[in-house]
Amino acid sequence: MRTILTDILIVLAVLTGFGGGYLLWDKQANWYKADIAKLEPGPDSDLIRYGKELIVNTPRHIGKSAEDPAMAYGGNDLACQSCHLKAGLQPFAAPFVSTVATFPMMVDNRVILLTTRINACMELGLNGRALPDESREMAGLIAYMKFIGTDTPEGVRVPGMGLMPIAFPQDAPDARRGDLVYVKHCTSCHGANGQGEPKASPEVGYSVPPLWGDTSFNAAAGMAQTAYAASYIRANMPTGADYQAPVLSVQEAWDVAAYMISHPHPLAPPESVPEPKAEDAPTDEDAETPPAQP
Repeated sequence: MRTILTDILIVLAVLTGFGGGYLLWDKQANWYKADIAKLEPGPDSDLIRYGKELIVNTPRHIGKSAEDPAMAYGGNDLACQSCHLKAGLQPFAAPFVSTVATFPMMVDNRVILLTTRINACMELGLNGRALPDESREMAGLIAYMKFIGTDTPEGVRVPGMGLMPIAFPQDAPDARRGDLVYVKHCTSCHGANGQGEPKASPEVGYSVPPLWGDTSFNAAAGMAQTAYAASYIRANMPTGADYQAPVLSVQEAWDVAAYMISHPHPLAPPESVPEPKAEDAPTDEDAETPPAQP
């Protein structure tokens, strides 16, 4: 019961910029269509391209199986894109479009810098260690986020940021019901044991990420929170679903999230930087479906 109440409190905390962003939905139709192929040659463009490469092929560069062992900052071989779909350009899949415009931000009475937030993902989602703030890798990630956020309004989360609002379930999330949902909708891609689908050698990483076990995110990651996972799943899973055409019902999303989280994950680090939970999983019982994007 305490876990359920905690999840409800998390999803009730909606950030100020979220609602305001919807007023801008019709103002700019191209926020999610940034194309690095249009970049001119030069060192600045090279850094942006490197940033995208890090997001798409994280394991090769900074994952557990990095080509240079000294660069193995990740503790697993997940990619940033495993969660931030389409290299951070898919609405309601925790995209990066207005990330730079909304940092620094306050989280639990602490000022969180963008470098700190990125390293929270490194330490929690990738179950690894922090990138040096002055590293080329950190500079590349931020350069790419700035590029895809070009012209987004300062301090406002544009529509599609974070996760899709999701209503509270009619019944308490139930991992036993979630097991049935998982078998029907998830096993074909993520495997019966949640192990995902590794890329064919010599590539490293996953074509489909694992959902639990030693190779997955750790217990302090955002995806390890039922509310966060339910919101994400509802708008993005299974393959082919999106926020405009969800496949799972609200109840099914909560139940399968509970099922996923009921399995073991790597332990959380002793001191974890708090993630901006409301940013990632805004919930509004009366706004379960957002306005359609033009």
